[in-house]
Amino acid sequence: MSKKKQWIETIEEMDTAVSPYSNHLLRHVLIPELLGEEEESILYWAGKAISRKLKAEEINDLPLFFEKANWGTLTLMKERRNEKQYDLLAPQMIQDRPFTLECGFLAQWTEFQTGFITEATYEIKKKKPLTCRITVRWDPKDKVMMF
Repeated sequence: MSKKKQWIETIEEMDTAVSPYSNHLLRHVLIPELLGEEEESILYWAGKAISRKLKAEEINDLPLFFEKANWGTLTLMKERRNEKQYDLLAPQMIQDRPFTLECGFLAQWTEFQTGFITEATYEIKKKKPLTCRITVRWDPKDKVMMF
């Protein structure tokens, strides 16, 4: 069995109950302290790296993955020819925290699915409950180069 397969199986065997307190400390206290001004761009890159590590074809149910990762409830709201819009209702969502980790993950996941260079952005919807709208766009003229 490959190392990657073992890594994925280990993750799936873990207890999915993550302490909200522990998650809050990591995501909202430690990570900003460590990454400083580069937090948003590093988190975007990290989200893409996680997606590449897991590979898109191994994640069939995107909303289930988000729930298991404790990233929140992901709902596809709109789908167009070269764009998808998702709403993310995240646990302990804090308005001034970036959601670039999730954006990077969705950008890379979608890039695997479409075969086109993809990017994702987000905006916080201030309605109750607080929701993060993630927009994923790709250019059908900009194919991913396979090496």
